[in-house]
Amino acid sequence: MAFKVLYQGVDIYPKVSVGRCWVDGRAWGAMDSLTMDFGDTRNLWDRWNPQVGDEIAVEDGAARSGTMYVSSVVPQSSRFTVTAYAAPQGARERRSKSWERVRLSQLIAEVADRHGMSYETYGVEDHEYSYVEQDNESDLAFLDRRLTYEGAGLIVYDGRLVAYSGEWLEAQGATGELSVTPGVDYEFRDDSARSYGACTVTDGTTSATWSAGEGKTLVRVVPERIGSVGEAERWAKGLLRAANREAVRMVVRTDSMLRGYAAGSVVDLSASAAASWDGPAVVSRIRHDYYDSRCKVWLTKPLGY
Repeated sequence: MAFKVLYQGVDIYPKVSVGRCWVDGRAWGAMDSLTMDFGDTRNLWDRWNPQVGDEIAVEDGAARSGTMYVSSVVPQSSRFTVTAYAAPQGARERRSKSWERVRLSQLIAEVADRHGMSYETYGVEDHEYSYVEQDNESDLAFLDRRLTYEGAGLIVYDGRLVAYSGEWLEAQGATGELSVTPGVDYEFRDDSARSYGACTVTDGTTSATWSAGEGKTLVRVVPERIGSVGEAERWAKGLLRAANREAVRMVVRTDSMLRGYAAGSVVDLSASAAASWDGPAVVSRIRHDYYDSRCKVWLTKPLGY
């Protein structure tokens, strides 16, 4: 398949030598990122004058990074290292603002519009809040925190903000299969014995607890104003989910690209080498290595709540 490096919309791969190239896709916790080394014995990069904020993307068949925005260009002896992220620089700059009587969809739409992006939501309830404050934090950190309270996550990909409910994601059908057989490079950890069974949320005035079963209780004091006991219960559930979602996890390294796989999807895992993992698993993170044509996949078990 034809490998492409699109810089400001132009395929520059025929003119440069790629030394390493990988894209990290994440379902939660961080943005998608691109790291790439270019051989530059002819000093082309300096003449092209690359700038922070320039658009870059890589493609190899169905494996596509989507549009990324250059964050840094580091020159070294006869090569350049480029790091890029899935959101424009402005989305990562700190800002402050407050809203009254605002819905979650309005917050997402406002952030997307501010940075020239579109947005999509999947299974996320459009709750209304009496008061919301963004206090000296980036738009993406702000949205991620609000969505975490609601048991949801945020993926930034190819000019889109994608908000999805964790329960909705786990209920989706598998997009593919992944086999873990003897000889496959994998590792897994089960910290479920240390998982939380319940979460209590309070803002100092309004409190509520949500329980998933047996286990210790997580107590979270949030800086935001909680509008009602019902809202506190929702947030307690969302924060419990965030605390437990990586309690059981596996990392698999493959010798192929797994081009059709992405973070935030469900795969059907066949694990003869670890039979307790047989069944659906959530791709929490995936690294596509375009240079060595291989993949590293981080998986978690569905929580069911």
